[in-house]
Amino acid sequence: MIKPRAVRQLPECPNCRFYCNNPFFFCEVFPDGVKGNSCIYYAPEIGALYNGQVIKQPLQNRTIEEKLVLLDKHPLFTGACPNCNYKFSNQELLAEQFMCPTCEWSDE
Repeated sequence: MIKPRAVRQLPECPNCRFYCNNPFFFCEVFPDGVKGNSCIYYAPEIGALYNGQVIKQPLQNRTIEEKLVLLDKHPLFTGACPNCNYKFSNQELLAEQFMCPTCEWSDE
């Protein structure tokens, strides 16, 4: 009979977003377990660990439907204005804020 090998787990592993909750494969990043006493990829559900501090993720204020509409209509994803279908140039797509020069649509 083949025995499963032991995989090293840290105390914070069950709180990490990469935790799979599987006794044989519990981490997406380190399937064989971590080597040291800490994991540089530890990312709790509430935020991420950076330089020893937990950085909280911003709250999501949009519903799934609103996010899907953004994916379908926003110029960042479509390359075109949702009102007049003006095609933004590659340089314009790099902007942080979109404003259509023909119909003056803005994404604010």
